[in-house]
Amino acid sequence: MKTGTASLSARRRVLLGLGALATAAAGGWLWTGRHRRPAALAGTSAAPNAQAPASARRAERFTQPLRIPAAAGLMADVVLRGELALTAGSADFAIFPGAATALWHYAGLHDGKAVANPLLRLQHGQKLQVNLHNALDEATTAHWHGLSVDEANDGSGLHPVQPGAQRRYAFNVANRAGLYWYHAHPHGNTGKQIQRGLAGLLLVEDAQENALRARLGLNWGERDLPLLIADKQIDSNNSIVYKDGADDWIGNRILVNWTADAYLDAVPGLYRLRILNGCNARLWRLAFVHRGGLLPFQLIGTDGGLLERPWRLQDIFLGPAQRIDVIVDFSTVAVGDRVLLSSLDYMAMENEDDAGPLQPHLMADHPGAVPMGAAQDLMEFRLVADRSQRRSFGAAAIPARFQPLPPVAAEDCALRQFKLALDAEGRWLINQWNMYFNGHEPVFRVRRGSREIWEIHNALASMPHPIHVHGFQFRLLSRRISPPDIRARAVTDTGLSPHDLGLLDTVVIWPGEIVRIAIDFSQPFEGVQRYMLHCHNLEHEDRGMMITFAVDDDAKQLCEA
Repeated sequence: MKTGTASLSARRRVLLGLGALATAAAGGWLWTGRHRRPAALAGTSAAPNAQAPASARRAERFTQPLRIPAAAGLMADVVLRGELALTAGSADFAIFPGAATALWHYAGLHDGKAVANPLLRLQHGQKLQVNLHNALDEATTAHWHGLSVDEANDGSGLHPVQPGAQRRYAFNVANRAGLYWYHAHPHGNTGKQIQRGLAGLLLVEDAQENALRARLGLNWGERDLPLLIADKQIDSNNSIVYKDGADDWIGNRILVNWTADAYLDAVPGLYRLRILNGCNARLWRLAFVHRGGLLPFQLIGTDGGLLERPWRLQDIFLGPAQRIDVIVDFSTVAVGDRVLLSSLDYMAMENEDDAGPLQPHLMADHPGAVPMGAAQDLMEFRLVADRSQRRSFGAAAIPARFQPLPPVAAEDCALRQFKLALDAEGRWLINQWNMYFNGHEPVFRVRRGSREIWEIHNALASMPHPIHVHGFQFRLLSRRISPPDIRARAVTDTGLSPHDLGLLDTVVIWPGEIVRIAIDFSQPFEGVQRYMLHCHNLEHEDRGMMITFAVDDDAKQLCEA
């Protein structure tokens, strides 16, 4: 178990030194990060044929077919009916050429076939029933990320499953259709366990989703695909490497659906891609690159399902744990051409120094890894002739509007404020609290059924923090004092980008930025329910950037306090 009191890393020493500079930004925005993005690609205004930035490539050739969820094996497609037994354990998988890779995973049997880290599919309102057995030699859990559940079924480290023990998760899925996920969440070891493989996707479907799929003519598993993107640090023996106590664990290899150097043979026409950033710490600036330019796409959904309308974009930031639902049209791409799903250069905003993109004191634990913020290609789409007889639908099939989202109204006085900052001992804090200060005791209480506005301020001498709320979804109200690259993406007078306009469970808050979110704490559960608020940079989380809050009927509303 980490205590959060280890000696300061080089990064944290620099951040602490920058604290005194924060006041210089009173009238503007101070930037000291090391990666500067070409001005030609600022914001979302780049033309389709704009030149993509030069990339620090790590996969010159994409050689392995993308893993598509099938009836068995790794990332099997499992339509849940009744209870599913899963075992958290380790086994070898052929992920890279040569030696097999030991992968921690959730294993089980479905319809008599072995599955590992299955993609779970179920309908809105259906009861999820999973019995988890722990065959590891350390405690673990299965956290149902983004789902509205009670404390007992949340799968946080409040209820660890000890080695040799088991736990049954059973709850009705109340969430809208969308891409969610499940992953290990043992306090102090989440980063290691997810890096080693304990994560899977969960797709909720409903009537609106089924109608959209029929209208678009995109069959699941063919042109409607999930993409779980994660970076792993791999050594010369094809083993996953992780160092306890590290800062911001980034990897030297990219896996898409557990496939290294992945490509997909794609036909001209529409593709719907449900994308999860499954990285420990790496933030992506995703784009589709074709012949050096950017191929536009439609953003139709975020963490909690469909937006109210599609948005035409050319790139999008995606932080750890966040999901997006996009439609890309390959009908203008010639057969034989290739399209890259890439992460473009961006300013990492880690507020270190300007020594250059490969600083030995930061990259020593990550040999061969592309630095945070530098461009890299993630996978390849190879355009091939469509020999099927299926009817092809064009971009005109995408609806102009979807169903309205829940309202975001909250009491004007119901404002709760949070500050994200680093203390003098190098610990990341939320309102001066660190998980290791008081264990699992709630730091604050919320009245069940109330609606609150949370204002979260990230210190300037900081870095981007993907903040996740357990048990509830929220709507963004505003972004203020955003860095220029984020401010340029705003489509509302409150500073919100299209990505900010959906139902979310995770929001990236940039250095110096102030974000307001609205949360409805209505729920059907009784008694005191404890949940976590934390940074989903997993190394920050494990080192204590996480606090517990409680929801119950007896808590005072903010207006009464």
